[in-house]
Amino acid sequence: MPNKIAFINSKGGCGKTTSIFHVSGVLSKLNKKVLVIDLDKQKNTTSTLMMNVDKEYFPKKTVFDFLQGKATAAEATGKALFQRRGNANPKYYGVDCMVADNRLENEILLKKVDGKNISIELDKFIKQQNYDWILVDMPPSSAALNHICFAYLVNFVVIPFSSDIFSLDGYDNIAETIKEARNINENLSSLGVYLARYMGHCALDKYIKDELSERLSNKALNTNDFIDVQIPLASDIREAAFYGRPISYYKEFSNSCKAYERLVHEITKRIRLSR
Repeated sequence: MPNKIAFINSKGGCGKTTSIFHVSGVLSKLNKKVLVIDLDKQKNTTSTLMMNVDKEYFPKKTVFDFLQGKATAAEATGKALFQRRGNANPKYYGVDCMVADNRLENEILLKKVDGKNISIELDKFIKQQNYDWILVDMPPSSAALNHICFAYLVNFVVIPFSSDIFSLDGYDNIAETIKEARNINENLSSLGVYLARYMGHCALDKYIKDELSERLSNKALNTNDFIDVQIPLASDIREAAFYGRPISYYKEFSNSCKAYERLVHEITKRIRLSR
């Protein structure tokens, strides 16, 4: 069964898009086939993943066309190309991207989407292409897209946080959105929260980490919704994205790459335990 996960946070700048990019790279190095669905009108995930793709091979349709029933999933999806070395020609390593569209801001049209039919068509496409993982990049704020994604597209949610008090305050809103979506998708569950832009030498970051761990801990059930993996706020992560190369293809032995590998391991473990 493929793992279908949405990355979401109600505020921008939390490392959500960067995380999806680098997580997809780690998964591809593990020989997993990955579909990334970009539901953010800013199209940052699309731009980064498809950076090395010539215009003639870029999808002519988008995820918005697919949601509107005006394109197949295949027509809206392109193959991402990565360089294993700086001087190597970009090649395909099993990561595809269903590309974004600035029309995703049109809440009126999105509310008319036939979610059940979209779910059926997407599942057919996933089966045909034999995807192991589906990663969905969610916008900071879109009630219509939240409903479509959580009710019909994914079974899991993961929440990247930046180290600031606004992230702490916003968690309850995300949890409520997930709870509401369970009225349609009873299998939807949160895998937890992790810090995606962490400075280990910063006292504030350490405070936020400890506060999150305590707040998300349920001692009675011996559970903790805090994923104890911190992605460093490091230059090599930014450089890798700038060159369109996931960190696993840029500096595979770096601490940054190891952090993303630990994140993938922890997410995989939590999915396995939830089933």
